[in-house]
Amino acid sequence: MELARDVAARFNARYGPVFTLPEAVRPLVAARIMDLADPASKMSKSSSSAAGSLRLLDEPDVLRRKVMRAITDTDGEVAYDPVRKPGVSNLLAILAACTGQEPEGLSGQFGRYGDLKHAVADAVVATLAPVRDRYQELSRDPGHIRSVLRAGAARASEQGQKKVRQAKAAIGLLPA
Repeated sequence: MELARDVAARFNARYGPVFTLPEAVRPLVAARIMDLADPASKMSKSSSSAAGSLRLLDEPDVLRRKVMRAITDTDGEVAYDPVRKPGVSNLLAILAACTGQEPEGLSGQFGRYGDLKHAVADAVVATLAPVRDRYQELSRDPGHIRSVLRAGAARASEQGQKKVRQAKAAIGLLPA
């Protein structure tokens, strides 16, 4: 992202406004979701254990099982403190991302880890259900998917060629 922004800014400074400067999206909550099995590591699809990552197309019972087995702490206190309580804080961040609330405020709603885990599991299942349902709907018609991909590729090529022509004109290259 930063490299693309730097290149676009340099080009625009030298040749005039051709490229839109990309803006990073930085969510206030859950910008970085940690692994459920190892809250010190970022959640990743390439993790050695699938138990720590929530996949978009996981079945609801699989999502629930992963959340219910998430690592927490031994003291039993539900509090948002990413340094002292990374496991619980990760669950609160996931719940906050699914509900649009603040993790600090959510922490006061739960007296036990089990209650928190059930709430997180319900929120994750509800959040991912439309994605999984739409995927299943679209996967029933592979021909439609291929036609949408072809149309998108043609549109992207057309827009890309337009931008290449603008860039060439800006630097004074003759049209090809």
